[in-house]
Amino acid sequence: MARASNKILETEWSVLFDVEEMNRAEVTMTISPDDAARARLAQRLGVMAVEALEADIRVSHHGGEVSYYLQGRIRADITQECVVTLEPIQSHIEDDFEAWFADPEAAVSIAKARHEKLNEKGHGELPILEEKDDPEALIDGKIDLGELVTQYLSLSINPYPHAEGVEYQELQAKMAVDEGADLVKNPFAALKDWKDKLSGSEN
Repeated sequence: MARASNKILETEWSVLFDVEEMNRAEVTMTISPDDAARARLAQRLGVMAVEALEADIRVSHHGGEVSYYLQGRIRADITQECVVTLEPIQSHIEDDFEAWFADPEAAVSIAKARHEKLNEKGHGELPILEEKDDPEALIDGKIDLGELVTQYLSLSINPYPHAEGVEYQELQAKMAVDEGADLVKNPFAALKDWKDKLSGSEN
């Protein structure tokens, strides 16, 4: 198998899986970060602490296929700050995920090739390809399972955690303040949104 020339960047929690070491169609494993990695992950994810994190992962690759299919389940216990009272909130997360990886030099799916051809011909706005038709690239023949789990965990974290008993109106007010701060930080984006809405109303 040809290897990509890119190198895997060091992340807060790396667990490298070499696909060329697979000696059967499916491999299952459970991975979990140590104390130091959990501390780094808490900082990256913007939470007070990651008390526990574990992921069950199954990697599948059958003869004749060029892509590797991953299925996983994440279990995590984290502590966040209430967005209103700032008091600690404990949360338990369980979520499933799936992903596809392939050597970019070997895997050009028919769906992806057709999508790119239509794009070159200017066929308007095309739908986003499903991940299985546009797999992530293997880097140096490896998949960073720790980074993959981290990315999916970040999608499962509640961005507006609030303590029990906090009124809904208080939470709405906090969200409005945050959205206002984003507009102040990026006034050009706000101007673009305004122009888009104006154009839409004229049409």
